[in-house]
Amino acid sequence: MRRFLAILFTVVTLFAIKECVYIFTSTDPDIVVKKTQLSIVAISIIIPLMLFTLWLWSGKRKQTL
Repeated sequence: MRRFLAILFTVVTLFAIKECVYIFTSTDPDIVVKKTQLSIVAISIIIPLMLFTLWLWSGKRKQTL
């Protein structure tokens, strides 16, 4: 189950990164007007997604006696 969630969140994270790059590089007038707001929202979504995805892929820690 953990591997399935890791794959799912990896796909979602990659899509979010792609959209963030689009926001930062876009010359579309609608995006340029709200660029600061959209970039803050994009980064605040991407950072937790990346951390959660890395946590899912890291695996379980082994218990030592």
